[in-house]
Amino acid sequence: MAVPHTTVLSLLGKEVSFSVLLDDQIKSFFPQGIQIYGCVQEVIIALNGNHQILVDDEFYELSRIDLFS
Repeated sequence: MAVPHTTVLSLLGKEVSFSVLLDDQIKSFFPQGIQIYGCVQEVIIALNGNHQILVDDEFYELSRIDLFS
């Protein structure tokens, strides 16, 4: 993530934009990733550290998010 001092819970209810890191098969079609815009509706805090956020009815793992703003 581009914002290292942001906590997962502070994102709840905020408008965010970010690009999602893609698998190699999809990356050939979208080399810059897919840009996502929306409001964080839910936060899943996992004990293993693989947290997720819900933006516009889709969950995104924080480990796969790049260029957070």
